Amino acid sequence: MEQITSENIFDKGMLISLTMGGFEGRMKLSEEQLKDFPREIVRGVHDIFEKEFKTQLKEVFSHDMKTRGDLQAMSIPFPINGIYFLPSKNIEKSILYLKQKQEEREVLVQDVTENYEQAIEKFAEEYPEYYRHAKNRYPSKNNFQQKFYFKYQLFTITKPEKALSLISPEVYSAELNKFRNDVFSMKQEVVNIIYTELMDRVKRLQTQCADGKPSQKTFNKLERILKQIDEVYADFIDRQDIKDIIAKIKAQVAGIDAASIRESEDFKKEFKSAMAETFKEIKNLPDVSLTRSLDF
Repeated sequence: MEQITSENIFDKGMLISLTMGGFEGRMKLSEEQLKDFPREIVRGVHDIFEKEFKTQLKEVFSHDMKTRGDLQAMSIPFPINGIYFLPSKNIEKSILYLKQKQEEREVLVQDVTENYEQAIEKFAEEYPEYYRHAKNRYPSKNNFQQKFYFKYQLFTITKPEKALSLISPEVYSAELNKFRNDVFSMKQEVVNIIYTELMDRVKRLQTQCADGKPSQKTFNKLERILKQIDEVYADFIDRQDIKDIIAKIKAQVAGIDAASIRESEDFKKEFKSAMAETFKEIKNLPDVSLTRSLDF
């Protein structure tokens, strides 16, 4: 398997940007509303819609969070905010998925738009004092709908040698080094993600066996991350110690589920011991860092 480098990265996939917008329906408390509070330590906001409409808005934002999370699961973070690298085999799948999510979102946005004016009226009736401060902050119905944009775009970055005719050799050299560092950062982020997720899953299995309650949910999550490693991350891993840990875990959990462990106390103890050993090996990996905090 050919590993991804700064020279071949765009032969192996493309970049994708995904931007989504909306309208949360909040505004800062006014000076008048905050007059009895110490301003140097107190800040505040309030909603400008009643509860039922806020729930509808949250459905749109929850949909967006799920969409972004699923795209991230099919891609590698690129060192530009909001940009992801899609391996070639995931490009078509990702675009079909985003088209589907865009269509679903349009239905949600149409629903909130149709209820928008009535929601303002309800808020004015239920919270007249707050409406008095907010009444000039509501966008028109058309502008409200336009705030809910959903855009994605595939692209690549021009190969560095094509820039030679456009910039000086000094600038070219600096930018080439920067791009190489960006690709190195991507590979390091992949290692950190794998380190974090495997350490979390393995430790949970160890703890659950000690408590006598191994969970199939944890096995399923471990299976998903191992699948993601194969389908998304594999070409970015050039460290043999990471590959060895991945192979070891695959072998340890092959054909095993929570029910089979619960059936035998001896097997449970054996599996717990194996997970404890593997956890130590993961924890002792050099030059890695957590991508999120873990609660052990």
